[in-house]
Amino acid sequence: MARRDATTLGAMLEGALGRNVLVSDVFLDLRALAVFRLALGVALVVEVTELISHRAAFLDPEGVCPVEHIASKAMFDLYLAATGSEGILLMLLVNLTSSLCFMLGFWTRTSAFLCWIFSLSQQHRLNNCVAYSGDALRTCLLFWAQLQPLADVWSLDAANSLSKRVRRVEPELVQDEAELRTPVSGLRERMKSTACSNPGSGREDAAVDEHDDRKDARLNGGTAAPLCAFLLLMQMASMYEYTAATKVGSTWQQGSAVLQTLHLRQFAREPMAGFLAMFPQLCQLLTHSTWYVEKFAWMLAFLPYPSARMVVFCLFFGLHFGMNLALRVGNFQLFAMSGWLVALPRPFLDRFEALLLRLWPQVGRALQRGPPSAKTRPQQWLFGIVQLLGFVLMLVTVAEGCRFRGDKCSMLGAAKLVPKADGWLAKLALNQRWNMFSPDAPFKSLRVELFGVLDAPKCRGDQDSFWHHCPVVELWSSKGYPSFTAQIPTQLPNWGNMSMPAPKTVDFATNRWRKLVEDVDHSMGLGGYSCLQWRAHNPRRKLLGVWLVRARSHMPQEQETLVGAFRHWCDADGKAVLKSLPRQPWLS
Repeated sequence: MARRDATTLGAMLEGALGRNVLVSDVFLDLRALAVFRLALGVALVVEVTELISHRAAFLDPEGVCPVEHIASKAMFDLYLAATGSEGILLMLLVNLTSSLCFMLGFWTRTSAFLCWIFSLSQQHRLNNCVAYSGDALRTCLLFWAQLQPLADVWSLDAANSLSKRVRRVEPELVQDEAELRTPVSGLRERMKSTACSNPGSGREDAAVDEHDDRKDARLNGGTAAPLCAFLLLMQMASMYEYTAATKVGSTWQQGSAVLQTLHLRQFAREPMAGFLAMFPQLCQLLTHSTWYVEKFAWMLAFLPYPSARMVVFCLFFGLHFGMNLALRVGNFQLFAMSGWLVALPRPFLDRFEALLLRLWPQVGRALQRGPPSAKTRPQQWLFGIVQLLGFVLMLVTVAEGCRFRGDKCSMLGAAKLVPKADGWLAKLALNQRWNMFSPDAPFKSLRVELFGVLDAPKCRGDQDSFWHHCPVVELWSSKGYPSFTAQIPTQLPNWGNMSMPAPKTVDFATNRWRKLVEDVDHSMGLGGYSCLQWRAHNPRRKLLGVWLVRARSHMPQEQETLVGAFRHWCDADGKAVLKSLPRQPWLS
């Protein structure tokens, strides 16, 4: 039905666009939606796998993200409903299974809905703690993906549907073969009697059948996606227009944002970051080109020209691929690159499909698209209404983001005319709040050290110089996150003779650990989490408390300044010790 709607609307637009524009180029391609589904599914699998590794820290109620910090604005939260670590692991495994099904196009609509529910739950659970722009973009893409025919081509659902239709046609083929095996004389006699009783009907029926066959072949071969596919592009365009409008700081105006960010160790990905930082003029060019691409390039995606859509795909895909080589900003890059796959034009997909058939014929034949399923008139009307509601909701979403920016939005007057639905948008996590190094690029390098103070016979807060008898263990591991399973050395430094630790090989294992310690208020949950994890893994040694230290340096200076972020004691005995510990001389 979606392909027939596209064909009908395309015929109406043919006269307006002219003969030089093919009707199939006006619409997006179903195969592009399939590639988008595959890439988004891969990004979801990477995200869930990463979350499984750190589930105790981020999803457990006793982890680094306390439940009381959650802003109750979302509609669903399966992770809060899960009881215990086993329940959280079960939810993550269901999420992983749904992501795999979505990626392969198996039970696509059901798996897409489940992935959206889990994404909404994850964003709600990690809100005001370690959530970042990748969470918001993932949830938005999954919401709009539910309105798309993602399984019509290049999916297991499409392959199963095609095989079922082939099995239904096989009995008819057997019957036709049996008729062909009848005696020729009898067959000729029946043909003569039919021709005599209805002269001329044979030619008319043959013409009708031939016409229907050509029509079915044309419909079966069409890959035009319905208009609602543009909702995905509108979401991507809204995000980039928002962030470009808010990049008004001096680093973006002067062209120093990229170079400045490459010098920050919490973002830099070596060796590419160090290599690019050797060319300041190139970094200045990249800064200005990034702003212009985000501000204007998305408009090319809505032009009915394959070359324009190929250019916009290459610009944004190259932008995020290059950023992923030089910067560490989590899985946001994967979700952003997935979103722009929707813009892949028809000629490119035709060549890709031909290459697939030539290199892997069996796989190519399995992914071949079959005839569209027949839709009743009520189903067609329902699908049209859903598309219309989708565009209305997108309009409300864009207007809400414009009103939130205020004077930074050029269409503020028009946005105020759109009815407000901020509450519902917040529950669906469709708010347009994007902060990709805006309004200015960060200028402080960051790393952390987490010291654990262990109990000892003479480590008492009421004794003189007790800190010379308090053993200290470094809890922030070289893997970029707190570790409590490493074997404790027999000889530990005490608080009195401890020197400033050297930088670790890896500062932050994932983007979420960086988000946790960037804000002192968010990192407070690290104290209670450390105490509980220590008791679980080291029951024979008592941990009195922890001291988090943040090491910062202003770009371009390399000299670090270490500042104590907070102290946390595990019990009453630890409180007396931690509160009385003197500040280290290398702490400012």
